[in-house]
Amino acid sequence: MAVKWARSGSGSGMRVWSSAPDASRLRRPTDVILLVAALVVLGVLSLAAPGPTGADTSFETFLAWLEPVFGWLWSAAYALLAIWAVGVVLLAAFTRGRRRVLVDLAVAAVLAFALAVGVGALVGTDASQSVAALLSSGPPVVYVPTRVAVLTAVLATASSHLARPWRFAGRFVVALGALAAIGLGTTNLLGALAAIAIGVAAAAITHLLLGSPPGWLTVEQVTVALDDLGVPAVDVRPLPSAQAGTARFVARAADGAELLVKVYGRDAWDSQVVGSVWTALTVRGERARIGSSRRSRVEHEALQTLLAARAGVPTLEIVAVGVAEQGDALLVTSAPGISLDERRAAGETLDDDALAELWRMVVGLGAAGIAHGEVDGARLVVRGDGTATLMDFDAAESSAPESDRCTDRARLLVATAVAVGPERAVAAALAALGADGLAQTIPYLQPAAVGRRLRVDVRTQSWSIDELRAAAATAAGIEEPPLERLRRVTPRSIGMLALVTVFAYLLVTALSGIDFASVADALRSAQWPWLLAALLVSPIIQLSSAGATLGSTTARLRYFPVLMLQYAIQFIALVLPASAARLALEVRFFQRFGIPAATAVSFGVIDSVSGFVVQIALMLLIVVGGLPGFTSGLSLGSDSGSDGSSTSLLVVLVGLMVLTAAICLLVPRLRRRLTARLPELRAALATHGESARSAFGVLRRPGKVAAMLGGNFGVQMLQAGVLALCLSAFGESAHFSQLVLINTAVSLFSGLMPVPGGMGVAEAGFTWGLQAIGIPGPIAVSTAITFRLATFYLPPIWGAPAMGWLRRHECV
Repeated sequence: MAVKWARSGSGSGMRVWSSAPDASRLRRPTDVILLVAALVVLGVLSLAAPGPTGADTSFETFLAWLEPVFGWLWSAAYALLAIWAVGVVLLAAFTRGRRRVLVDLAVAAVLAFALAVGVGALVGTDASQSVAALLSSGPPVVYVPTRVAVLTAVLATASSHLARPWRFAGRFVVALGALAAIGLGTTNLLGALAAIAIGVAAAAITHLLLGSPPGWLTVEQVTVALDDLGVPAVDVRPLPSAQAGTARFVARAADGAELLVKVYGRDAWDSQVVGSVWTALTVRGERARIGSSRRSRVEHEALQTLLAARAGVPTLEIVAVGVAEQGDALLVTSAPGISLDERRAAGETLDDDALAELWRMVVGLGAAGIAHGEVDGARLVVRGDGTATLMDFDAAESSAPESDRCTDRARLLVATAVAVGPERAVAAALAALGADGLAQTIPYLQPAAVGRRLRVDVRTQSWSIDELRAAAATAAGIEEPPLERLRRVTPRSIGMLALVTVFAYLLVTALSGIDFASVADALRSAQWPWLLAALLVSPIIQLSSAGATLGSTTARLRYFPVLMLQYAIQFIALVLPASAARLALEVRFFQRFGIPAATAVSFGVIDSVSGFVVQIALMLLIVVGGLPGFTSGLSLGSDSGSDGSSTSLLVVLVGLMVLTAAICLLVPRLRRRLTARLPELRAALATHGESARSAFGVLRRPGKVAAMLGGNFGVQMLQAGVLALCLSAFGESAHFSQLVLINTAVSLFSGLMPVPGGMGVAEAGFTWGLQAIGIPGPIAVSTAITFRLATFYLPPIWGAPAMGWLRRHECV
């Protein structure tokens, strides 16, 4: 391999635009992420708007301290923000082919202005003041500095059109201009942050409406970059890209050899932080590229390609790898020839020798401990002489776990079945792997495990992956492994939910000695912005829960499907107790990714137990650490101001445990279910001991344990935060450790109850716990009701689409 790094003197000049004038425009999910994030920031800031808050005052004091040295800078920086935005507009106006960018900038500016005026009006700023702030560069203070919002929208919209250095310069100018607005007394810290959020939201909406360029290199720029690497080439032509953030080209070297050029563009929008994170969350095998440079990515791919070649696996010959003068990273290899997909599209088929060659290649790769991670028809190449080649090692891993190597084999089986039909594909797999090897691969023949590209290919066939798995099981002489059955949400179960909800409300109010009128009065007095904030924070809880689930498994899973799983658990919890709902759905989910049943059960148990451990640890930490906890007993059956008997929290909790055990023992159906589960679990562990030991091996990985415990810790903290917001809506407050203790104790014991979502038990627990820290009875009941609405009764609204997404993508 000739590794040549970038040299100077290409004469290409400084790049201003990220893409060619006629580059196609795309609408990206990353703009949805930016829009949602901006709206969440606006919602949180609006809770304290218009200020000034303590943070505003402290920051203004700090700026006043800097005034003697940097006071002259504020006017210059505020003017620079306007000058920079005008410069971008003029650049677009006087550059050939860029007039369409002017439309984008105008739309973003109008949207930002409307949003700034509207948000200001919502927090009490007169519309005339917001309009005047567009031209003003000094007092009076307004919540949203309209000029900052509009100019931020212009620069953020132009960002995807500009080369990376200009993007960062524009972001720096926006930050400096917002700081200057505070220093000049135009706004406060809260308002400056709101203005930036409005600008980002307006830019995201504009990109979603009108699209944005991908930031890929032009043919001329690729030619210059190849010359930088010492590989002069002609006849450069673009190819469809198989990976986000990269572009592919074919070229002809000076000696006439065909080359494949893979470009990690410096200005590629999908390679930016948000785009990289989205790709990592949604594409199997991808990881967020935060902190990893383009150089490291091409080096990683080149290294994995060389390791595969060293193991005897045919790969593309590496011609050059490096970073060109303008910062684009290139991997240049020999041309691959015709891929499996291209042969299928041309009507060509494969003979048995070619199939055997493909299997020898992938089996050899796995024997070397390498998992490719993206085996499919686009990356499998069979040349005219019958030799097979594997390309695109960007997602490959050395010393990969057996599960990833089995996934490679499962993907190859599906790819060859698409090319030659299931019968020949299964026969080739049996010949290459033997009955035992094929049996080991069969659990990974799941739609979710084989990847989106192969699932799309299978939809065009007359057979399904389930039928392919059944055929493989027959060929291997084994019984097809079954999947866990899930209980469906039905109209009857929804009706039962409504009845239980009404019963729970009656039970809580009766036991608390509080009449309906006092609770109704408390609910009417609620400050709705706090409740809206609680509802907005509630879905964030599942972000942390998904991290805990990823930590509980050694399998290589994508974050986004796991996140959808957590939202779906909120939906299925309507008809199953919380712990049972989570375990049942997680086991089904893991199995869909090819994880054997015993291992899937173990992963689910580990996830549930880690949450239990965190709950116990938090309770002990608060009690033993002397943090504020319960300050009074629980007044039962009387008004909060009565002198009725007081019962300690410990007695109530023990009573709940005894009640739970009594219900389980006295109800025959529940008793039979519990007693039947113990032998089944023991038999499963004995039968699949090796799989279970493999699953518990996750506990030997510090990173996984940290993810499990940290994710569950985050869940408890976020839930306590939502409880604090609900309590604030009724004008009350409590020490955070008290709210953590209440939430943790109630979550722990209501989760053990054989009732869907702990309905009734949870509401009573939160009511009693809040009363035990001195919250008046009517407000305690109202807080418990609104908290449960935000975290249990309303989440199924977005949990149902998540369940639908999992089913459409065959993840459950």
